[in-house]
Amino acid sequence: MDQANRLINSLQDNKVRWLTSRDQFQATKNQLVGDVAKACAFVSYCGPFNAPFRKRLTEEYFSEDLTARGIPLTPDLEMSAFLVDQATVGTWNLQGLPSDDLSIQNGIMVTRSTRYPLMIDPQSQAVSWIKRKEPELVERDFIYTLTNPQLKERIKIPLQDGMPMMIENIENEVDPMLDPLLEKQYTVKGRAKFIKIADTEMDYDPAFRLYMTSRLGNPHFSPELAAKTTIIDFTVTQDGLEQQLLGRLISKEQKHLEEQLTQLNEDVTHNTKVLADYDESLLERLASSDGNLLDDEKLIDVLAEIKLKSKEVNEKLVESREKTIEIGEKREHFRPVAARGAVLYFCVVEMTLVNWMYNTSLAQFLGLFDSAIEHAPKAQLVKERVINIRTELTWRVYRYINRGLFERDKTTFKLMMGTKIL
Repeated sequence: MDQANRLINSLQDNKVRWLTSRDQFQATKNQLVGDVAKACAFVSYCGPFNAPFRKRLTEEYFSEDLTARGIPLTPDLEMSAFLVDQATVGTWNLQGLPSDDLSIQNGIMVTRSTRYPLMIDPQSQAVSWIKRKEPELVERDFIYTLTNPQLKERIKIPLQDGMPMMIENIENEVDPMLDPLLEKQYTVKGRAKFIKIADTEMDYDPAFRLYMTSRLGNPHFSPELAAKTTIIDFTVTQDGLEQQLLGRLISKEQKHLEEQLTQLNEDVTHNTKVLADYDESLLERLASSDGNLLDDEKLIDVLAEIKLKSKEVNEKLVESREKTIEIGEKREHFRPVAARGAVLYFCVVEMTLVNWMYNTSLAQFLGLFDSAIEHAPKAQLVKERVINIRTELTWRVYRYINRGLFERDKTTFKLMMGTKIL
């Protein structure tokens, strides 16, 4: 009787969760075809566009086309959540990929597309991330340019060893010699795969990874090149830069907050996986159990353990979400500094429209941003500290850029700064 009561109590506690999961699974199953079709279209076609146009393509064109064809899909499907898990995103962020949604989408396209990525990267954000994601690129010097006279010979080693390779500073065209590689025109002989590059047959390992980057802000790639590669726009956006600057500022001003947020995100990911593992273990034991369930003491013990663990994990998840909201509110106090920094950077970038010599790299601007944080007057109140940093940042950026301008353009720069800040 005791065994029966334990079994009934354990199963009863899991009933509600299982019924909810069943309903969610059924809905997901019905909408999976439409969701996968939409995700495929997103990865295939949205890479070259900015955030507003990507949103317009997915929410209007793709969704309306699927609905018109009578294909069920999830309303307001979040592409980032559908295509990648939070643990992977956290790893990318640690490797240097910005945490804004556009950058996460770019990371998905780089890693999920079957075609090799060609990244539009005027601020070198993609290069920095890829180098940290693929340390072999730097360790074994697998970074080349199209002008390298030994490119054909250099390709051979990473190609046959299944290693990553990067080609930097691509302009508007790629050497036709690489066409068989971009199109993956390999042949199979026995268990080995071979690919012919410039009349030379080379061993081909499917684990080989090719990354291509362009420093041009608005390159004119041919339709043929677009068909052979996945073009991805890594150009920094104002919202994305604001998020980056906020994270950079918090890591210096309130380092414990940023560390807490990172730890909470890791805990949520871990606890969610633990809960899924418990469910899987329980269902596996129920499915493989023979005979009378009351006679299976191990199964009853596992049910009781899972009941306790599930409750504990759910409490941790609720606590983590509450803390995340609390930390987010504290981070928002520093938002005005990040917003001002993003406005100033794009003001500086737009000065290149006045004269192309006024180019300023993102790395230079980040140096000014860090310097302003370091030299701004300290204050007890966060509100006063934010005002001090914002004032110092505005002054330093103005002085730094102004000294490199022609006299006739200085008034224009002042006007641009003033109007954008206001």
